[in-house]
Amino acid sequence: MRPFALVGYRTRAAPAEPLIPLERLSFVALFDERDDEDRLLTRLVGARARLVDGTLVVGGPDNTLFDKDLRSAPCSADGRRLDPRDAELSELALGWEQHLERVNRHPHYPRRNVLRWPAWWCEVDRAPPDCPTHLIANRTLIPLETATACGLSIGHVYADVTGLPKRQVLAGADVRRLLCGTAGAVSFDLFHTQFHRAR
Repeated sequence: MRPFALVGYRTRAAPAEPLIPLERLSFVALFDERDDEDRLLTRLVGARARLVDGTLVVGGPDNTLFDKDLRSAPCSADGRRLDPRDAELSELALGWEQHLERVNRHPHYPRRNVLRWPAWWCEVDRAPPDCPTHLIANRTLIPLETATACGLSIGHVYADVTGLPKRQVLAGADVRRLLCGTAGAVSFDLFHTQFHRAR
């Protein structure tokens, strides 16, 4: 079992702007784990993010897009196996699997033990004084953490992925600890999905 996870993001029909609307952004994780019968799985998990009571929730059972086992033979059906008719997801899965294997073979490949997130911005009616802002189409955006700390009413959320790698390599023996936690105004769980509940 490889003691690594790859985590990255994908955008769907995002405009050519530095800030990506939350609804057009998803996150992907690839990692090995053993199931209840000690079989080795290589899971490819996709999740969206949603704002829930001022907290940005990424992943978890309610935000699952897909959870595939790359060690199972593909078949043309829903479930844990890749569907070969979904060329985009199949290509992503194979590319990420090759990348993870390359990381496993090369001990000096750059790795992290803490997941980096985009800078999060949100739409508010009125920005507090001395607060950094972005203006997009006559809308004022401020950092999500500031809006949460000030108890402001939050509108649309945007991600600034400038400088954020498309794939991050995380190293650690317990993949769950790498893929679950909190970071500022973000609560994330890229391990447990609607198919894979907490044990």
